[in-house]
Formats: sequence, C-alpha cells, structure tokens
Amino acid sequence: MRKVVIVDDEKWIRRGIIQSIPWERYNLVLAGEAGDGQEAYELVMALQPDLLFMDMRMPEVDGKALLALLHQAAPDLLKVVVSGYSDFEYTKEAIRHKAFDYLLKPVKKEELAAVLDKAVAELDRRDAEREAPAEGGREALLHRLLFQEETAEQPLPAAWLPSGGSSTVQLAVLAGQPDVYRDAFDHRALAAPVLEALQRSRPFLFGGRWEAGITSAPGPSREIVVMVTGERLIPEHLLKLGQQLQTALKQAAGVSFSLGASSILMAVGSREMSGAIRSAYAEGKQALKQKRLLEQGVIRTAGKDPGCPSPVYPQELEDAFLLALQLGSRTAAASNFERLFAAFSGESASVEHMQRSAAMLLHAIEKQLQTGGIGLEEACGKPVLAYAEMISCRSDAASVKALFESVIIPGALASAASTGSLGEKHGEKVVREVQKLVEAHYDQPLTLHQIAAGYFMNTDYLSRLFKKMTGHNFVDYLTDYRISKSKELMKHSAYKNYEIAQKVGYEDYRYFSQIFKKKTGLTIGQYRLAVQRSEERML
Repeated sequence: MRKVVIVDDEKWIRRGIIQSIPWERYNLVLAGEAGDGQEAYELVMALQPDLLFMDMRMPEVDGKALLALLHQAAPDLLKVVVSGYSDFEYTKEAIRHKAFDYLLKPVKKEELAAVLDKAVAELDRRDAEREAPAEGGREALLHRLLFQEETAEQPLPAAWLPSGGSSTVQLAVLAGQPDVYRDAFDHRALAAPVLEALQRSRPFLFGGRWEAGITSAPGPSREIVVMVTGERLIPEHLLKLGQQLQTALKQAAGVSFSLGASSILMAVGSREMSGAIRSAYAEGKQALKQKRLLEQGVIRTAGKDPGCPSPVYPQELEDAFLLALQLGSRTAAASNFERLFAAFSGESASVEHMQRSAAMLLHAIEKQLQTGGIGLEEACGKPVLAYAEMISCRSDAASVKALFESVIIPGALASAASTGSLGEKHGEKVVREVQKLVEAHYDQPLTLHQIAAGYFMNTDYLSRLFKKMTGHNFVDYLTDYRISKSKELMKHSAYKNYEIAQKVGYEDYRYFSQIFKKKTGLTIGQYRLAVQRSEERML
C-alpha cells in the first residue's frame, strides 16, 4: 500500500482530510501526521511516503520552506498544497518547487477525489516505468535518467557508450514541441516512426558512429526529447539531424515542430553522463523557449541563437483591462484584453516572454477575483495552478489567447456580475479602512496605487469607490486631512513652520506653504497671526 502523510498546524483540518479520503479504494494508508514544517520534514525523511498533503501557513518551518527542502530531499514525493491563501506568492512557490496539485480550504470531497485519482494514476505510471524490462526499455530508461533522481547512478546501456573500451562520450539533446498546440496528442506514438527515420540517417551523420534515444517529458508540456551520443558529434551534423527529426515528426503528427538544441557536452562514465544528459535537456528546453512566436519549424541552438529581448510588461494596459473586468463590462474587457495580449505576444516576443506575461495576467485576475470573495476555481472551474500549467504547455499565442477568451475571462465576468453586491460591500469596507489608514499614517508617503496593491484591487476602481463614498478623490482627502492636522499643531504647539510641514507629511516646506494657502486662503503667517489674535480676544 502507498503511504500518505498529512501536514497542517490545525488538528481539525488534518482530521477532516483523513476522514474524507477513501483509503481502501485507493490502496492508501495513513503513515503519519505533522503539525508544522519541521516535524513534517523529519517524518518524510523517516517514512519515505508516496503522497503528502501540506498546509502553507505553519509555525517554525512554513509551507514555502518545506517545499524547498522537499524539492531537494524528496523530489519524487507527490506534494499537494492545501491552503486558504491562493495568492500569487504561494502559488508561485508551489509551481517553482513542483507541487503536484493545489487544493483550497475548505477542501471539497469531489475535488479531493479528483486529486487522488490524478495522484494514483501518476504513481501507477511511475511503477510501470520502473518495472519495464531492461531490454527494449531504452525510452523508459532515458525518461528516468532525465526526470527521476534515483536513477542517477544506474548503469547505462552499452549501446550509448563508445566502443573500444573508452569511457568518454559526447552527447547532445534536442527538445521539440509542435508549433500549434493540440489538446489531444499522443506523443508516445511518435517514438517508432522517429527512431525509424533516425536509423535511416545513421550512415550519413557523425561517421555512422552514434546512437539515439527518444522520450517525452512528463506533465502537460510533453516535449519530445531526443538524446544523441557518440565518440565525436559534429555541430553541423546535429543540425542536419534536427532537420530530419522535424521532417519525421511532421509526417507522423501532421503538424510542424520547432526544436531547441543543446550544446555538445562531454561526459566520462555513467554517473557523469547522467548529469550531462539533464544539463543538455535543460539547455535544449531553454533554447526552445527563446523561439519567436511567429517562427515555425525552426531550430534554436543553445548559446548560438540570441534570445529575443523581452518587452516591458504593459502594466497600464493590464490596469485598464482589470478595471473593465471588475466593472463587468464585456465589451471593454474584450477590447482591452485584445490590446494587452497583443502587447506581450507581438512579432518580437519569445515563447518564454509570452508564457511569463500570460501567467502574470492570470495571477492578477485571481487577486482581483479575491476582492469579491472568490477565486479562479469558483469562477472558472479549475484552481490557478491548473491554468498556469495549461499556459506553460502552450507555445503558440493563439492557444493561450483562446484559453483566456473562452474560459478565464467569461468566468471572471460572470462572477463579477453574480457577486456584484458582495464586491461592493467589500469595496465599502476597504474605503473605510483607507480612511483609517490616512488618519493613522498621514505623516507618511501615501499613494492610492500603493494602497490598492495591498488590497489586490485595481487602482482606478478603488479611486472610483473612494470618490463615490467620500465625495472626494484620494489626493484631496489626504491633503485636507493633513492641512487640518497642521492647523491643530499651529494652535497648540510651538513648532516652527518647517517642523509642522514635516510632521504632516511634507518634506518640502515651500510646497506645503503653497498647498496651505490654496486650501485655507491664507499664508501660514497670516493664519498663525489670526489664531494669536483670536486667543488674545478670548483672554
């Protein structure tokens, strides 16, 4: 039976998850519980579980730190993050440290069941690969060498090593993806025709003394990965091999592929070769991401093809889009999204820049939805981590744009309409809190943009709410409050004028003097004289 560990600092939440898991159905057993990250780490090291459910907010070692530790110490452990805080920072950490999935509290039984189905399927797949026979299992072995740490010292097939007793080998990796995203795509079916094409090329490349292995990456990206080994690999021949690989892939899949080619690396012995294979794959994958969006059927080489300069993220266009989304305007949201997406997916943009920008927009939408008390999962049907994975496996702009236009934006607009009263009440609460913030920190630099970011709200939207509730825009409200405080100090203290300016938030005394006269109709000297005469009359 497969072992499960559950980590949360609140016992009642751990109990709820334990009671919700149909243990026998999934052939699972509860191996242990932990109330904080340090205890969880020690438990994982001692028990070596297959599956971990973990909270993010915990004392001592929190979820982010625990993910980082386990990413290194237990890379094959399936980690499911369970948290009530689905904001960008936590989700980003979950993605960076390869969390398997993400659940929001309170955990719903049907969502838990879906994650368990997915987890057990992944564990079954891993078991099947581990049990694959040594003969004829080159694809499975390459897959394990690339993606499973425990195979780092596994002996390599003799066919991948040079003949004549030499322990030194040269290797390179080609990583490929279709230029147009296809939802239903059987990457495993490509292995046989691709290997057949490579075999036909054997006599004409690298002096005929080379071998190749092919596999596909796990997860949603499913890059095609081809490793080439030989005594002496020639860069020009590697490029020809890539072109022949593209031809074979297009014939087998019916769609063009672009490739990222690693540099040619040298390794000595099995252990060094395993590390070199991973390094070469990382180079090839990164080179592939540097492809321009409009390019098709290209081969990008690590270290030779300069990456595309990343345009500045269009923050102003994002602000306009988010405002339209928050106001529930479908027409404005559609037109603003069109301009925003075009800005980060133009001719010069790389795949990497487009994916990163789309992920930033995704998390901005998630934050904004949270101001109305919901998240992407409630609005669109899947958690933010799932949509981030969908973006990461799409290398063409059209499929990413379609994901937003067909699923994410309609869901967010529908939620804005259905939760309008809730969002308005939340907005009124925020405005009251902003007023208290001004009263407590009027002597500090304050901007509405800074405050809006703290509440995950669009600045223009908060500005409209503030004006609607108070009758003043934020700057006027803050200025009026500061001037009123300066008047109090002039009446009841012996502070000098420049000291008063500093105490109400103005470092520039001359600017403070101008603002004071504009708001009161008097200079500071005239006001203080009037106050003095008034006090004398009272005596």
